[in-house]
Amino acid sequence: LSTVRQCGAVLEFASEELRADREIVLEAVRQDGWALEHAREELHADREVVLAAVQQEGWVLELASEKLRADREVALAAIRGTWKALQFAAPALQADRAVVLEAVQQDFEALRYAAPELSKDPELISDAMVRNVNVLKFAPDHMKADRELILRAVQKDHTALRYAPAALLADREIIMAAVQQDGSDLELAAAPLKADAELVLAAARSYKDAMATAPVHLFADREFVLNAVKLDARALLRVPKEFREDRDFMLECTKANYQASMFASIELQTLNESLRTVGRSSRGDASRRAQTMPASMHRRR
Repeated sequence: LSTVRQCGAVLEFASEELRADREIVLEAVRQDGWALEHAREELHADREVVLAAVQQEGWVLELASEKLRADREVALAAIRGTWKALQFAAPALQADRAVVLEAVQQDFEALRYAAPELSKDPELISDAMVRNVNVLKFAPDHMKADRELILRAVQKDHTALRYAPAALLADREIIMAAVQQDGSDLELAAAPLKADAELVLAAARSYKDAMATAPVHLFADREFVLNAVKLDARALLRVPKEFREDRDFMLECTKANYQASMFASIELQTLNESLRTVGRSSRGDASRRAQTMPASMHRRR
């Protein structure tokens, strides 16, 4: 008895008599659920033994008797250990919403073991999506076309956007929810939204190529350019030449981002010392702010 308490697997080498001993088997499976594999067949139908085994190792539900694989408490205990145990549960439990939800919340792939009527069930998928948006992979088309469902999914995890149909890729609120998490999602948006100034700026906060791929006409808008420069001075590489030759505009850009002075026209850089002065001042302000910043904020940066 003391031996199986330390290593349940040794039951494999025990005599037939010991493998039929309920007390010994119970101690063995409490230490190693797989010890059930070496127990006498009648103990595979012993509820206490099997429950102890699946609580230790969910996979051994496969070894339980047919009756115990239909036992809701036993099946749930196994599934809490591994969602893959759902495949060994009785068909009635594979059609049980709560049992299936327990598995799906661990991994959306569990839907493949659910009864057909549940694998396409909107309520189940919606509930499971709270923890894992990838359950949308198994959702029927009419669910993927549900705007509120997709919006909720994208707000939770931007990767849900990959499951949205084309019509919802033209939905500004959905795209905004995605790009605020990952700017590269703007590439999935419908063409008109890729030219939306606010969306481009939101994307640029986390996606360095957002400015490089933005439509050229946006860079003819001074307000857009100024906001873009605050995020990345290289936005000035795409503006009309007259913008970079405009002293007042370039001063404003340089106040917003000291690096902007590097993108002024050669003539303006040569003739206008004030640009360089503002640039140095902005850079100095940034340096002084960093020096006076509390140590905890330095660490966060």
